[in-house]
Amino acid sequence: MSRWHARLAELRGDALGPSAHVQNVQIVRRPSPVPPFEPFEQIEQPCAPDAWTDAQEERAAIVEHDGGVPRDWAEGFARLDPTRPPEPVSLKRWWRFIDDCGRFLDGGWAQRADALGWGPLHLFGCDRKRPFARLDHRGLLWEVNGGRLIVLYPDGAIIETSTGDRLRYRRQPLNVRQVVLPWKLS
Repeated sequence: MSRWHARLAELRGDALGPSAHVQNVQIVRRPSPVPPFEPFEQIEQPCAPDAWTDAQEERAAIVEHDGGVPRDWAEGFARLDPTRPPEPVSLKRWWRFIDDCGRFLDGGWAQRADALGWGPLHLFGCDRKRPFARLDHRGLLWEVNGGRLIVLYPDGAIIETSTGDRLRYRRQPLNVRQVVLPWKLS
């Protein structure tokens, strides 16, 4: 009989001899490693994050190093899947958004935005339930829409549209319960 079968039989009381009875059993519970509250940053984390792949790690490292982009922005951009747009965003519009994000990160705008106090929700954010529907919940890069960022201010930006018109984007306070980063959409 294997040692595991013998131990199982002993615990069931099948074994013979004095070791057949387990005495002085005490159940010890370790304290939970989860704190009694969650810091705000943890609340925004997705419940079941996608597995982080080597390709995403490499993409994030390249974006961070070559563009001088904050690491969390680079990792978020690396997680955007061009084949899976959130509902109800069309595939064409999703590709344009990813392209606009890439041009923003590659063009050195991320460093300027970070220095001016722009956070990721103001740049990349969208409505949690209807990502494309709410104008007041869309970040700056949703508004670029194939155009070109001309100027970035602490409170806004100027975008040149594909037709040559100039669009003024004003940075507004966001309701963090309604706005989410696109790479955290389930």
